[in-house]
Amino acid sequence: MMVLPNDLITEVLSVLPVKSLLRFKCLSDPLNTLISDPAFVKLHLKRSKRQNLLFSFVKCHEAEISESAIYSWLDCNLVPYPIPRLLDNSSLTLFDGVNYYLNNKGCRRIIGSCNGLILLTGDFINHKGNVGEYRPIDYWFCVWNPATRRVSKNFGHFREYGSSSKHFFFAFGCDNSKDTYKVVSCCYDLYELTSDVKVLSLGDDVWRKVETFPVVRLLSDYVYMSETLNWLAIQNDDIGAEKIVIGSFDLRTETFNQYLLPRYFDEVSREAVFGVLEGCISFSYGYKETHFVIWQMKQFGVQDSWTRLLKVSYENLQIGYANSNLSSRYNFYVMPLFLLNDTLVLMSRQESQAIIYNWRDNRVKRTKVIAGNGIKDTGNSCYLSWEFSKDFVESLVPIF
Repeated sequence: MMVLPNDLITEVLSVLPVKSLLRFKCLSDPLNTLISDPAFVKLHLKRSKRQNLLFSFVKCHEAEISESAIYSWLDCNLVPYPIPRLLDNSSLTLFDGVNYYLNNKGCRRIIGSCNGLILLTGDFINHKGNVGEYRPIDYWFCVWNPATRRVSKNFGHFREYGSSSKHFFFAFGCDNSKDTYKVVSCCYDLYELTSDVKVLSLGDDVWRKVETFPVVRLLSDYVYMSETLNWLAIQNDDIGAEKIVIGSFDLRTETFNQYLLPRYFDEVSREAVFGVLEGCISFSYGYKETHFVIWQMKQFGVQDSWTRLLKVSYENLQIGYANSNLSSRYNFYVMPLFLLNDTLVLMSRQESQAIIYNWRDNRVKRTKVIAGNGIKDTGNSCYLSWEFSKDFVESLVPIF
């Protein structure tokens, strides 16, 4: 019987999906050793096909009462769904045909993904006490690898005394030089205009204080790019184009940098969205309540590499911005999800549908996303919300 060289076996296995590799691990000890080897895990990650997956929460409000406190609680079902499948369907039902599914009562919100690992967070708010008192908020985290179906124990517990002026931002990424995954916590005080930044390296369970954020206020969810965590940030509440910058935290040096947005773009509304399209940082916003604009930073950190990708009217997208009331406009935004050739997939917070726009033909269609039979009805307030893990890729990266 012909025996294949080890190098050839490694090459063949390195391009297979995680589901197949997990089965092969059970066939023999040599295969288990090879597939579990850190060098193979890195090779497989490098060659894995990147996917942009839609994660949907189903949230059911519940209440828990203990002797010492009354806590607010959200029970969550977390389901990933490939965004490219939205292109070929007029309606999608969650829970139908998905390969992995997470129901974790303790961690209810996605922070982000890195190398196939998803960071989630949970919190308890103690509602006992008089109105106006600072109330303790307990935070914790867990890491999930959807492809291997492994979930970590909760870690990184800490308590803060919340107030209306304090806002927490969390982020997740990897320092590749040390193979270390890090959680960053930023507590921003709106009244004092100060920030408190801490870093937790996975496996240490000790929060370290680092330099404060040089910009006054964060405006967006973060983007992980080239071992950095990046946010849109503004100097005050009077938003103008010249006041918005990119605040960037380097996970290797644990220091901050600032990058500028495109030199030539017009006024920006509060609906500015920060993300990733085709492996590049993207910046999108509403212009004069009539158009939606998308820019891409083709070379990370280089202002002159900004390129305007698209400017399309809300009318062409068949979105009724002009007819929405003031309260809905404040929460109105359109988020780019996925780009394939001339087709752009977007999400509008006001719709439970994906908007699919082909700018070459100026055609629009919608894909309705509905919840399937897998949703557990607890009799409480149950609703569907959209969260996104950008540039997600299946991997064998182990849970710490």
